[in-house]
Amino acid sequence: MSAFAVAAASGTPAIAQDTAADEAVDTSNDIVVTAQRKPELLSKAALSISAVTGNDLKAAGVVDATSLTIAVPTVKIDQANGLQITIRGVSSADGTEKGDPSAAFMLNGVYLARQQSLSGAFFDLDRIEVLRGPQGTLYGRNATAGVVNVLTKRPTDKFEGAINGEIGNYGTYRTDAMLNIPVSDNFSLRAAGAYNKHDSFLVAAPGVTSRLGQDQDEYAARLSAELKFGGEGQGNLLLVGDYAHQGGAGPQGVRLANFYSGFATTRPLYLAPSSAEARTVDYAIVSDPYQDNKIYGVTGELNWDFGPVNLTYLGSYRVFDRDSRSTYISANSGRFAEQYVSGKSAANSQELRLATSGDGPLEAVAGLYYFREHATHMNTVLHDYVGYALYAFLQNPVNSESKAVFGQATYHLTDTLRVTGGVRYSKDLKSRDGVTIFNRTSQVLDPNTYTVASVNDAKRSFSKVTWKAGVEYDVSKSILFYANAATGYKAGGFNDGCRSGSDACTSPVADDALYYKPEELNSYEAGIKGRFLGNAVTFSAAGFYYDYTNMQLSSPGPLGQTTLNAGKAKIKGVETSATITPSSRNRFDISFNYLDAYYTEYRPTAALDFAGKSLDNAPKWVVGAGYTYTAPLGNGGDLSAHVDTRLSDDYVLTNFANGTQFRNPSTTKTNATLTYNAPENRWFVQAFVKNAENTITFSGYGSGRVYVSEPRLYGARAGVRF
Repeated sequence: MSAFAVAAASGTPAIAQDTAADEAVDTSNDIVVTAQRKPELLSKAALSISAVTGNDLKAAGVVDATSLTIAVPTVKIDQANGLQITIRGVSSADGTEKGDPSAAFMLNGVYLARQQSLSGAFFDLDRIEVLRGPQGTLYGRNATAGVVNVLTKRPTDKFEGAINGEIGNYGTYRTDAMLNIPVSDNFSLRAAGAYNKHDSFLVAAPGVTSRLGQDQDEYAARLSAELKFGGEGQGNLLLVGDYAHQGGAGPQGVRLANFYSGFATTRPLYLAPSSAEARTVDYAIVSDPYQDNKIYGVTGELNWDFGPVNLTYLGSYRVFDRDSRSTYISANSGRFAEQYVSGKSAANSQELRLATSGDGPLEAVAGLYYFREHATHMNTVLHDYVGYALYAFLQNPVNSESKAVFGQATYHLTDTLRVTGGVRYSKDLKSRDGVTIFNRTSQVLDPNTYTVASVNDAKRSFSKVTWKAGVEYDVSKSILFYANAATGYKAGGFNDGCRSGSDACTSPVADDALYYKPEELNSYEAGIKGRFLGNAVTFSAAGFYYDYTNMQLSSPGPLGQTTLNAGKAKIKGVETSATITPSSRNRFDISFNYLDAYYTEYRPTAALDFAGKSLDNAPKWVVGAGYTYTAPLGNGGDLSAHVDTRLSDDYVLTNFANGTQFRNPSTTKTNATLTYNAPENRWFVQAFVKNAENTITFSGYGSGRVYVSEPRLYGARAGVRF
């Protein structure tokens, strides 16, 4: 089955049997989602949401975060300085230790402070839920653009296992396995693991003999245990522990000159490079690159049914331990340097919720939330960096703390009409202590020789009340209309420098340069979704309008990432998708998304005026189409052929330091699979191709380098279940 039409992907239908209003509606192909902190059918969720099952993700070749766009065309995830997530033109380019995303990336409902730490999670998945638009009430922290929630498989009461493998070009081989063991009637274990490897996607120019990055060498494991206790399923406890290791050479950029000439001007010329030209590394690799990143954590979820209300506790402790070496390109001098980046992020997340249960007219959830991240960061550049033998950026510690109280309620005015209201109060505290160091004569961090260029000492708190109001109406038993107004908020932060009166601060920075304000978004949206013609057609359509203020816009500078607040921006658009299944053999998936996102007020300098210019990563339109033909075979198996394509309008990426907007041209990317499924799905074998056009785009830039997307990939997959 295609993962392209997320609105009708297959999933768990159990909730349908308990929904009296849906007795006459076939919901066997619907997904149960928990985006609103309660189980409900995807087709009945009164918000803009996509959900894709783990089986469909695997079938589409979605093996990591950057390939999620295959399944959810309205979400763009790029490899930049970390992972940059864009939903409806809202994103953040600051992936540093002090930066925050504008979209909340979550694993099993737990917020991930560093998006890079999600890398090892894409195996043995139940589903991925993507919420578009601000989710300031139920999710709060840094959910201005939306939420991407990756949900892994829970233990079941059935003994089962699976082994899958993949081979492909660029020396690709992947494998994952799962074993589920019901130890007793009330206790089950589930173990899963994966190993992913491929060679570099980059091309070495003549004379470049060093190992190149943009490769993969990663393994991960996860152990889950679920205990049920109390009478008749009154309580359950789920514990999940996971570990992942990222090896290989790690991310590596190419020169911006691969794509543009005159890139120091405000209107650079796109060179339309071939795939190989775009991916060519033509500079000296001055150090043997590597990455040695460790990602691990433990999560606990406790549920208890008190009758009128249900209690949920969700707690987690996660660590991202980073160690890498790469070649740094100085945009100012054209020199190349050896760069080391290391540090550790430890995040503690706690949430307590109470939710109503039963059949009354009121559905409500209320909760408390606490989050704290403690991080260290060291970025050291050697070998003649802009005239210095050593540059070091040492930050210890970098702290972030968030506290919130929230509540949301839906009241049934009639059998078909409901209203919703929600509110959240958030308080955030952010701080950092550190130094920026230059050393002219030595590459040793010796305090007797180096010069402290600046002390980085900042601390500030922010608070905000966010809210949501909505109405939903059942046009029929299978068609839902909804309208929502909501607000989003992302805490402010700080740039490099120190505040007046802080220890060791000899050159204080004015507050308006040291700190930037929280960004805020007001959203208005209306949509309709449902099924008709005997469930042969599933569709959804939504229109939205955003009023965006104090956008946090970041650009890399010679001493680090600098973030400023834009004045105002407007975002409006329409999203539509449909799945047409005229017979059991034929399935058509269609989507059309229109987006108009532009600045209304922003002057980073007196000479630069961004009013009327497009926001980054915001193509005017994106069109998707897919077709799947499934032929049943005499032995009880089937043969399935699938093709999908995604057409994207051009879009820009901006260097806010000088006002340059780099335009990525319109692109088309097509994927295809041919799959044999054995009787009862006991095993399968599949041939695939991704990005058949070999289209290359770039994402993320800074210090003279950019990162490129995947080239054409092809290969075969196979798997067996028992």
